[in-house]
Amino acid sequence: MRRLLIALGLLLVPVLVLAQAVFVETATGDTLTVAEAAQKLLEYDVVFFGEYHDNAILHHMEINLLKAMHEKDPNLVVSMEMFERDVQTELSLYTQGITVEKFFLENTRPWSNYETDYRPVVEFAKENQLPVIAANVPRDLAAKVSRGGMDAFDGFNLKEKQNSARKLTAPDDEYKKRFMETMSGGMHPMGKLNMDYLYLAQCLKDDTMAESVANFLERFPDKKVIHFNGDFHSNSHLGTVSRLEAIKPGIKIAVITPAVKPLESQDTGMGEFLIPLDSE
Repeated sequence: MRRLLIALGLLLVPVLVLAQAVFVETATGDTLTVAEAAQKLLEYDVVFFGEYHDNAILHHMEINLLKAMHEKDPNLVVSMEMFERDVQTELSLYTQGITVEKFFLENTRPWSNYETDYRPVVEFAKENQLPVIAANVPRDLAAKVSRGGMDAFDGFNLKEKQNSARKLTAPDDEYKKRFMETMSGGMHPMGKLNMDYLYLAQCLKDDTMAESVANFLERFPDKKVIHFNGDFHSNSHLGTVSRLEAIKPGIKIAVITPAVKPLESQDTGMGEFLIPLDSE
């Protein structure tokens, strides 16, 4: 019975997507279809798609947008928070068709919702020979920094340094303010953990993802990148976006971010394109 209910739920997702699959361009207020948004997004060097990791509608929009952008311009690169630098070789071997999926999954630490939410993106990239960047820092390195702060980062060995950003920044800015408010807001009980160290670990993820994208564009400047990450990493051009802008001044970046309906005037600062969602 449970499997039947899950199957019925999955069948309903495309209906929900059709009902909500619109983008709002904040500069104009125009409502756009996926195809219309894809055309505009190709004017940018890098597109950040900020998601809620557990939202099926956003996951379906991710793959639909990727397909629409690829149809108009196949010169795309996929970048993902969901894979970490130290598994880049295994990820590339799989998307190039050299290894099988079983080996790939056993050696890349896929997220628990990979099968339903990220496999479509990886498989589309594989079918169309699109490079996929394993952008994030290995989770054990972020954990080290969350426990030991900057001393832990400075103490990384050679291999660890290769799998993380060369520089760890932790600006005392709006991003830090939002991070501290979120982490102390009751949803993330921290106990005795050091909040400043947690912020450093968060910033290590941002710095590493930004550097991963920048490194790829240094080698292939003619490519356009679509990067998938949790909304917090890119909302309002903060986090990973601000780090990439610092590394590559003048780069043209578009941020896509979900926003709860009804949209309000202050929402326009969240990104170039909003995805209006019903409140849960």
